Amino acid sequence: MISILQWVVLGVCLLCTAWRLPALRSGHNRGLFWIFALASIAVALSIPSIYLPVDKLLGEHNLANVIVRLSLFAVFFLLASRVAAAYKSPTALKLIRGPLGLLVLAASTVGILITFLLSEVEGSSPGLTRFGDQPTVAAYMWIGLSYTAYAAAILVPATAKTALSAGYALVDRSAAACLSMGFFLVCITLVLKLAPLPVGSLVQLLSFGSILFVAAGMSLVWFSFIRRPAQQ
Repeated sequence: MISILQWVVLGVCLLCTAWRLPALRSGHNRGLFWIFALASIAVALSIPSIYLPVDKLLGEHNLANVIVRLSLFAVFFLLASRVAAAYKSPTALKLIRGPLGLLVLAASTVGILITFLLSEVEGSSPGLTRFGDQPTVAAYMWIGLSYTAYAAAILVPATAKTALSAGYALVDRSAAACLSMGFFLVCITLVLKLAPLPVGSLVQLLSFGSILFVAAGMSLVWFSFIRRPAQQ
């Protein structure tokens, strides 16, 4: 089931990337293209049948996993900035693009690189599962979740507020609900990681499910945007 969901999520991300390609060429709203393109890279490299040959080309040092982590950091920075602005939440925008947000992003990025360099990870291993007993790898995995969870937690209140408000059109509330659920699932994933239970499959399910919700939410946001001129 997890494997099927991985390929479904990758297909959705690739379709969304292709959908935004004309906008990239025209120079209009390029941010969405890069969000979906980077998400496609992260999802693709989370699939073992893609990860292994790519990492082999990179020398079988698991550099592909670093690409996944950094791609997700970029996705969440771009996405959180756009969502905070779209839902008129200056507090959320400040926490993402202000000094604190940039400090968390920089610290997470440096932490990823340092812990990776300090780890013995020779030989390709999707998710670094073969090296989980190393303290530096454990730290690497936690840091990899830190920034995405930080950004997601900031966006849950702003999107949930719109989803529950009767003052917005149904499509806007649906978009906000999808985004809020996606960000909430990212936070739940971190909580489950803390639990001393074998929840690996559930974490994967929630991780890819969160991407589907966010992709659906962003698509609905854009649909709402393009239909407004026709209604005016």
